[in-house]
Amino acid sequence: MNRETVEVFHGLMKRGWIDRREDSILWSYAQEADVQEELEDFKAVIGIDLVRAGDRLYLVPTQDNDLFLKNNQDYRRDIRADNSIRNRDLYLMNYLSIYLIYVFFGGEGSDPLQRDFISKEEFVTQFTNYCRQTESVELTGAEDTPDYSENFVQLAQAWMSKLDGDPDSQKFDCKYGILNRILSKYKIDEIFDVGDDGLIRPTRKMKDLMPYFLRKDRVAEIKNWIREGDGNAQNQ
Repeated sequence: MNRETVEVFHGLMKRGWIDRREDSILWSYAQEADVQEELEDFKAVIGIDLVRAGDRLYLVPTQDNDLFLKNNQDYRRDIRADNSIRNRDLYLMNYLSIYLIYVFFGGEGSDPLQRDFISKEEFVTQFTNYCRQTESVELTGAEDTPDYSENFVQLAQAWMSKLDGDPDSQKFDCKYGILNRILSKYKIDEIFDVGDDGLIRPTRKMKDLMPYFLRKDRVAEIKNWIREGDGNAQNQ
């Protein structure tokens, strides 16, 4: 194996990407045909994908990766939650996360980004309105009722049961606390950031990779998932 391949892979593992402007030598190595061929072996064995976006090359774990996938205990550590925090709140944070991604990246076409920022206050209000509609759904028990609908309703109820709390709260018993916990994790992961103006913005990394993650089939799936509550509420 080429030493250049090892250096490229080490650079990708160290930060998650290689930037042409920040490390022109590693970038040039990554363009070599023999290095790219050897990286294909890493992709197949380890379960990763390599995504080029402009002047960056990203390393992205796939569902087959058994090194980077996290369980609930890992997730608790990331958000600084002890074992007293219920799994329901962890699932609620995942629910909120998907909605946050949808708010920013629910657009059509090759560039799904549909807004540049949102305030925490506006997002909490918007997600609360969505959960209020989802909470109002009465499950009919019909055979064509999706199996996941009841889970969505329960998570919406969990959100609605929480106090608003202080905008800077980190408490799990309030809405802002749940949001701020997940935003703290996302800041470390370099996915979303909150500026001094209090506005939530996706990072460059997030904007670079979302077209890869949200290919047309995935965009449709997420839209249907998010709109499930809206559609069912309107049909009551």
